Amino acid sequence: MRDLLTTGLVLAFIIWLLRRKVSMTSVMPIGAGLLALLYLLPLPRLGQAVWQALTAPQSIEMTATLALTMVMEHILRTTGMLKRMVSSLSAALTDQRLVMAALPAMIGMLPSPGGAVFSAPMVGEAAEGINITAEQKALINYWYRHIWEYISPLYPGIILAAGLSGLSTQQLFVAHLPFALTVTLGGAWFCFRGIAVQKRTPAAEPEKGRLRQFGSFLLMASPILISLGLVVAFRVSPVIALAGGIMALFAAHRYSPARILKTLTASLSFKALLLVAGIMIFQEVLRATGALAGISAFFVASQLPVPLLVALIPFIAGLMTGLTVGYIGITFPLLLPLMGTPVPSLWLESLAFASGFAGVMLSPVHLCLVLTREFFGADTVQVYHRLVAPSLLVLATAVVPWLIYR
Repeated sequence: MRDLLTTGLVLAFIIWLLRRKVSMTSVMPIGAGLLALLYLLPLPRLGQAVWQALTAPQSIEMTATLALTMVMEHILRTTGMLKRMVSSLSAALTDQRLVMAALPAMIGMLPSPGGAVFSAPMVGEAAEGINITAEQKALINYWYRHIWEYISPLYPGIILAAGLSGLSTQQLFVAHLPFALTVTLGGAWFCFRGIAVQKRTPAAEPEKGRLRQFGSFLLMASPILISLGLVVAFRVSPVIALAGGIMALFAAHRYSPARILKTLTASLSFKALLLVAGIMIFQEVLRATGALAGISAFFVASQLPVPLLVALIPFIAGLMTGLTVGYIGITFPLLLPLMGTPVPSLWLESLAFASGFAGVMLSPVHLCLVLTREFFGADTVQVYHRLVAPSLLVLATAVVPWLIYR
């Protein structure tokens, strides 16, 4: 009970700091320091925990993957490849509903904080001539922006969940795939309800022209698609897949050594990299204090339903932080001992991930939601009215991994 109260106090303090707009980069080390103080952890043991957190193989792989993803996103954006992806995809799809969904989904292939504001003008343009409310446009942009976060090994949430749980990104891809499919297909009914089939132009481009445009889109998106394929289908390390893609882009665009150096320095966000380090330190300090073992023993003795805990705690953390890495970094270290040892149950991990992400999608502090709502001038209450049902539908899909992995 003492471990639960102590860690609960630390988590409440972390959430309070986040609500006070303190950066997550600073919050996680502060939380680790508070834990060490409350448990009177000796300084040598604290130093050892920090060193283990920073030098663990999974920590190094997570940090490298995140850094390489930033570099690839920067290259695609600054070379104009990202813009050409958008234009070619728009020309290839004639149904405006498909265009409205595909554009934010395409932009969402690369993780970018607040990236929904980049696709919002595109959705607005694709919606020209359609009788559609601001709230519906906001929902479409916000909803389809987040398909990939459930499954893509390029996203920090998947990277972190794999690193903390010891499960591979391939396992997480397969286990989380029902959520991504439900977002894509099931969400369409909520997003496009009441909108009839609409053609973008009175005279559609000839079939060969559309195929050529789609081929152009695939070519521009090939660095992302090939990296995803190597990781998911062939179990290549994300670090190797991304590094190979980046070197190919450097060669294709004939980057000079000076330009490569400039790209590396301009694209890397040390704030994001420090966030990963802070989360890993927090997790290792939790282990060092014995809090994880104590909490796990308490919940086992309490006989509370494990699925209820695994669903509720990440949902609350996601709702409060609005960050995928936030709820994973805060709650997974606490919940993993309840998910089974030495390897966590895939269905419980899927439930925790989906529940936490449902909280993120409904969070009033989620940057993408705030920016999308402001861009379209949408009413907050009406956006939430449209958002709750599809979010619950995605969460209900957790029954699929339960049937497969229980």
